[in-house]
Order: sequence, then C-alpha cells, then structure tokens
Amino acid sequence: MPLPPRRPMPSFRRPAPVVRRPPARLPARLPPKPVPAVSRPQVVARTLDEARAVVPDLRRRAEELLAIIQSCKARVGADFYEMATALAELDERKLYGPLGYASFAAMVEQRGLMSASAAFRLVAIYRAIPRSTALQLGPDKAFEWLRLLRAQAGPEAETEDVRKLAEEKTEVRGKPIAELSVREIAELRRRVQERRAAGRRDPAAGDAHRLARALAQRLNAIGAGDARVGSRWAGGRWRVRADLGLDALRTLLGRTK
Repeated sequence: MPLPPRRPMPSFRRPAPVVRRPPARLPARLPPKPVPAVSRPQVVARTLDEARAVVPDLRRRAEELLAIIQSCKARVGADFYEMATALAELDERKLYGPLGYASFAAMVEQRGLMSASAAFRLVAIYRAIPRSTALQLGPDKAFEWLRLLRAQAGPEAETEDVRKLAEEKTEVRGKPIAELSVREIAELRRRVQERRAAGRRDPAAGDAHRLARALAQRLNAIGAGDARVGSRWAGGRWRVRADLGLDALRTLLGRTK
C-alpha cells in the first residue's frame, strides 16, 4: 500500500538581529554645591551678630543692668530687690540676645552671676511681691511666701492675681508675715495643698473652700478686710467660719441695714 505524501516541514524565520544602540547621552549635570556644615550655636551667633549691629543701645543697657547686679552682689546687705528688678528687665526685654546669649539662663550662668534657678526665683519675687513686703521678709522667706500665695490663689491664677493677694494679705491668723519663719510659712503652704487635694477628692470640701474664699473677698470689698474666714470639718459636715473684728462687724451691719 503506498504511503501518504509527506507534509513539508514549516519553515521558521530567524528573528532579526537585535541592534544595540548606544545609550543616549543625558545633559551633563552640574555637581551639587557643597553645603557648609553650620551648627546651631553658629546660627544663633550669626543672628546675634546682626542684632549687635542693629541694637547697640540694648547691649549698652544690658551691660548697665549686669553691672548693677554685680554691684549688689559685692555689697554686704545690698538691696536684693534691686538685683531682682535688673534681672526682670533683662528677662522681659530679652536683653541677653544683644550680648550674644541664646537664653536668659545661659547669660546668668556664663556671666557667673548666680544659678539660673536663683535668678528665676528673684524674678518671680519681683513680679508678684511688693517691694516693701519683700524687703521685710528677705529673699528666702519672700519666695516661700510667694509659694504660699500661689497655693492659695489656685493653679489657674495669673501673676497679677497673686500680686493683688500679696498686697491685700499682710497677716496670717493675726500674726504679721515678717514674724513668721520660713518653716511656718512652708507648713501653711502644705496645709493649703492638702486641703486642695482633699477638695479634689471630696466635692463638698471644694465647695466649702470656694465659698469661704468668696465670703472673704466680699467682706474685703465692703471694707471688712480684717475679717478672717476659713472652712473646716466639724459635726459631720463642712462649715465656714468668719472671725470678725468690731470694725468689720460694724461695717457689715451697716451694709445690711
């Protein structure tokens, strides 16, 4: 039997040779400019150099204040409030900048005036305690008195509120502030803080303290400033007690007629 005719094998085309083109030349890029490594102190120094050229009067005033502080430190028994006044001006007007310092604390410490914490204490006394009261108390007792006033005024009180309280309050339980020791003032502050903490735990205690404070402010507003008002726990409940002198009582009775 004859065999069927053989089919022709398909012919495969060879692929066209790949022509490798040279890579396109990109336009030449300029090398990046080197960025000089400038540290933060150098940047601050550059800014301060410009400030020195612009505000020479401020630098002169800052040097005058620093000389006052150094003079107060050198004199035995010098007026520390004068030193506090100079420090407060340096801080409020930022006069440490024209002198080449980045902060008030840096200027105080690098000039060898005192520690930064001591400087901030004096500035706080200047801002909140009247000069006459501060000179009677001295720096340590004045700062402890300031802490007590802040505790009594509350955490939300501004510096003006604390200063007003310092001007109005000259006695504690009938005793002048100057006769109290630093330890006694610290103990009073601790009691105020404990009462405030108890008020946060007991809403009734907080109401009693607020009402007592409001009554004291009202009596002071009508001229009965010598009245002493306080809150205490007695008989199973909170009570507000007002201790009035004769003049305060006459004023109060005269207003209620």
